[in-house]
Amino acid sequence: MKFDFAIIGSGPAGLTLAKELTKSGFKIALIDRAQSIESSSVNDFFCPYVDNSPSFYTPVFSNQLGGNSALWHSKIYLLSKSEIEKYNWHIDYEELEGYSKKLSTLLDVDNNLINKSEIIENKEYRYSIRAKFRNLFDYFKIETNNKITVFKGYSPIKLDINNELVNKIIIKNLAEEEKIISIKNSVIFCAGGLGNPQLLLNLLSVKNINLGKYLSDHSHVNLGKIIEKDQQKYLKIAKPNIKFNCKIKEQIEIALILKKDKHFSGIQLDYKVDPIRKIRRLFIKIKNLPLRRFLVFFSFFFTKLNGLLYKFGYIIGKYYKYSFEFFFSQEPIIENKVYLSKKKDEFGLNKINIKWKFSENDLNNYNHMIKETIGVNGDLAYFKDKIDFEKNFVKHGLSGLHPSCTTKIGSDKSNGVVDKNLKLFEYKNIYVCGSSVFPFNGFTNPTWTIMTLAFRLSDYLKERIEISKK
Repeated sequence: MKFDFAIIGSGPAGLTLAKELTKSGFKIALIDRAQSIESSSVNDFFCPYVDNSPSFYTPVFSNQLGGNSALWHSKIYLLSKSEIEKYNWHIDYEELEGYSKKLSTLLDVDNNLINKSEIIENKEYRYSIRAKFRNLFDYFKIETNNKITVFKGYSPIKLDINNELVNKIIIKNLAEEEKIISIKNSVIFCAGGLGNPQLLLNLLSVKNINLGKYLSDHSHVNLGKIIEKDQQKYLKIAKPNIKFNCKIKEQIEIALILKKDKHFSGIQLDYKVDPIRKIRRLFIKIKNLPLRRFLVFFSFFFTKLNGLLYKFGYIIGKYYKYSFEFFFSQEPIIENKVYLSKKKDEFGLNKINIKWKFSENDLNNYNHMIKETIGVNGDLAYFKDKIDFEKNFVKHGLSGLHPSCTTKIGSDKSNGVVDKNLKLFEYKNIYVCGSSVFPFNGFTNPTWTIMTLAFRLSDYLKERIEISKK
């Protein structure tokens, strides 16, 4: 089977690329582990190619065609100029912004609200909006595109490389059926912040020294206790589900932005911390289906019981309903990484282990931002108790949703894995797209930035082919 391009992964990056490349008539092989656009709730989130990770790091896996676009809640946000300039992306921000604008026109998204910000009383507020679509596999009508052949339930297991060029890919499904795909132009890995390094570490004979390193992620933690009567003070930065309950129906979302040195944080009014978050952490890590089913039912009944306890607490005056959710960027450090395990996944590839922690600089800047915002001297809200980030994060924090920076953009192979056009330095026709190429993860959902990079890459690949024809 011969194709112009092979795209590994059917998430936001892979689907945007596939959609745009077919407009120029190219034939695409779209390869994904998932077998369906639907996934059982009992099977959701368990990541099949991760062996070990820290207890508080819980990577998710959609197990759906569409990848994490099935889980992203349609939040549209482009990384800001200040975030990108803190760490050199080797891409002009104006160029990235231009591609974001083109993409928003194609997808009927209001570009004026993408990354809009304003300063009110010396505080910065950043806007984002919710898209009208969710799972991009369905939205882009991939199944009916006759230029795209979807290999459902398949993973690449070998690359045929000659003179730094990939000519063929061998793929295999869980029934041990193998197929050979011939590639005329390029292979693009779009398997995510963890999937990309796992595949590249397994498949490449020549590996970049930075491959899998600098793993960064967002840490989400809920802090503070806000009673219902005080929610009105913070409705401007309330999450949409709270606004809907207050009969505010627009899909505009606003966060208060904090900055400290090279760290960023967003704050929004949220409901109080999920009482079963620790169970969710466990659920994501457990493969045993009967135990996962038990946890689903247990969580349902525990939530109902917890609701009754809240009502009792309200009666006796001990009830609080809301908290502030903080979500932070992270300093990229070489010690945070993914590396190969000795255990094999379902396709015979080595799984990965994850090493991830906060640096001292992370913790110091997180606590500084918290103290200045909701501490004793906080200018947003006053709480008399000292609030420590790490202590609260270990209890009920959340991370692992947006792994980034594991195949980061660099100026050369000594400080990056891909160049500014997302090509691997050591190979002539292997590209990588997704959050893994970010040199810095920013502080919020990366999906729109991923799609913008994919849109830019599609233009580059088309122009490269046109030049080669002349």
